[in-house]
Amino acid sequence: MRTTIKAPATIDGIGLHKGKPSRVTFLPAEGATGFRFISAAFPEPLPARLDRVAGTARGTNISDGKNTIYTVEHLLSAAAGLGIDDLDIEISGEEPPAADGSALPFASALLKAGLREKPGQERAYLNITEKIGMAKGDIRYSAGPARGVSFKLIYDYPHALVGRQVLELTLTPEEYLAGVAPARTFGFSHEIEALKAAGLALGGSLENAIVIGEKEIMAKDGLRFPDEFARHKLLDLIGDLALAGLPLRDVHIEAERPGHAANVNFAKLLSEKGLKP
Repeated sequence: MRTTIKAPATIDGIGLHKGKPSRVTFLPAEGATGFRFISAAFPEPLPARLDRVAGTARGTNISDGKNTIYTVEHLLSAAAGLGIDDLDIEISGEEPPAADGSALPFASALLKAGLREKPGQERAYLNITEKIGMAKGDIRYSAGPARGVSFKLIYDYPHALVGRQVLELTLTPEEYLAGVAPARTFGFSHEIEALKAAGLALGGSLENAIVIGEKEIMAKDGLRFPDEFARHKLLDLIGDLALAGLPLRDVHIEAERPGHAANVNFAKLLSEKGLKP
């Protein structure tokens, strides 16, 4: 059965990139409507779908052509990681709050609201029945039939404090909460000035991001995992794949050096090749 939440839940904060106050309220969705953003500024709900993606620079943005919501991937990752199918997201501001830079505050709010199944509404899945893949340079993705949903993610960056991180994980709501949701967004100290000049990371701080310097990693209370960077990349991937509109089933996905633009292109490939019963 399709799943939504039992009651509303609200999170306030500052947007990571725009640096402005923001509030999201999660609301139960009665129909088979997927994930939708609702705002007084929008003439109608804005569905979080691949055909609404309007940018992937340091985050995934969606738009109705006039109004844009920035950096939706952490919030969508939390909902998808918990197995939620339908959720209305009332938003005040241009992007969800950064919270602590991870998906855990969103996931915790959703769990506090409670999850409920909707009798009579059967869940559809995106089924991968043959191996498919895409590659561009050293960026590679593949998906093939498997038992359950599992990932192998490789994050490889030429920095002495990062190096090569390899993460293999079987995705369940419990594993998502413990091993993916807490992983925080990160950036490199030498990029900060250019990002801010481009109108990005204006709300970033050590309260909501990890900063990798030349000789040290700056993170509030230290790293949460030795491979936190790879885990956050998986968090992003799960959120971007949620834009396909259907949950995955019985598939093993591998991603090497993933990023938002490539994630979205891979989600389009999965949506095109996957069977939708």
